[in-house]
Amino acid sequence: MARILRDAQFNLVTIYEEFGDAEAKIVDPVMISDCGLKNRVLLTGDKDLIYTWAKEIAEARIAVFVTTDNNEGPKQWGPRILSAKDDMLRELRRRERPFTARISREGQVTQVRVYESAEWKTIPIRKKNPSNFYRKK
Repeated sequence: MARILRDAQFNLVTIYEEFGDAEAKIVDPVMISDCGLKNRVLLTGDKDLIYTWAKEIAEARIAVFVTTDNNEGPKQWGPRILSAKDDMLRELRRRERPFTARISREGQVTQVRVYESAEWKTIPIRKKNPSNFYRKK
């Protein structure tokens, strides 16, 4: 996966590159905190991470992008993440951190959760259908 994303100019540091052989012992809150300290974005296939560690994500003030199903592997998810790159960059420009975002199987950011007033608020992201955009009314 790292090679696929790096070939598309993603600036990527894997958990193994960051923590070496100790990566298997690194718990999620440590990784989240480390991302916050280094002003990094977290990309994960762990759907539960954004709920289990919501408090830690908010405290670290990071952005987290999560794939909707990590069981399909890099051959399936690499191209989907590449397709979502523009959506990801748009969300990073438009939103203050912390936030989480879901990347769909269609390669789009389809949902964002923002942290406002000590709670998480879900925002569905809808895409305009280009075929309907020019339809006369």
